[in-house]
Amino acid sequence: MKIHASKLCALCAVVFAIAGGSILSAPGRQTQKTPPPPEIPGMVYVPDGDFIMGSSESFPYEGPQRRVFLDGYYIDANEVTNAQYKRFTDSTEHRAPAHWKNDEFDSTAADMPVVNVSYHDAQLYAKWAGKRLPTEAQWEKAARGSDSRKYPWGGFWQDRSSNVSYLFGLGGLKPIGILTDGKSPYGCYDMSGNAKEMTDSFFEPYPGCTVKNDKFGREYIVVRGGSYKTSKALATTYSRDIVKPDEIRPDIGFRCAK
Repeated sequence: MKIHASKLCALCAVVFAIAGGSILSAPGRQTQKTPPPPEIPGMVYVPDGDFIMGSSESFPYEGPQRRVFLDGYYIDANEVTNAQYKRFTDSTEHRAPAHWKNDEFDSTAADMPVVNVSYHDAQLYAKWAGKRLPTEAQWEKAARGSDSRKYPWGGFWQDRSSNVSYLFGLGGLKPIGILTDGKSPYGCYDMSGNAKEMTDSFFEPYPGCTVKNDKFGREYIVVRGGSYKTSKALATTYSRDIVKPDEIRPDIGFRCAK
């Protein structure tokens, strides 16, 4: 049997393509895609990848700016609320926040961030919920995205996007998630203002930081995001504040990760 030279060349090309796996659009055949991560109610997924952390133009302990890689993780879209924390205290008989009266919060505060809880309280809640507190880096990436934003919504300040104080120390908490213009790239709310948020990281100097700070070490936990009591200068994605693990404050809450 004779095979025409052109047909033989065509046949060889097909065999080579199949062997090399380069035929991607054959009838009935589709390319394999990585399935999306499963959805977890109330949480958003932050995919693996790197981001710019810190700032070299702010307070010395917030720099130097550097690139950090993180594996993918989930983080709460919102701060933990009084209503959510009440389910925890009812279930475990853990002590209620200091400002609740007779272990009950005001009915108007159900959807406001729970505050006046310590780092240890937040850890216990997270464990009860099958979660944990985010690291400082995880918190910042969830707020900042991969494009190095100064604020969760972008590079410039917007009054309608954050619950901060315009007369220092005045103001109050707002229900979670109502400032939709302040949403982060991954879908997190209130990562600028409302309640500061505890992380699971000690206040340590960043790699390459040469400034001295007597607060550096394992005595303080990093809190992030600013609050209704702080100015907008302290409500950036890279702003760092601190609290002792057993300290409670009326402007500090938390969100969880896993």
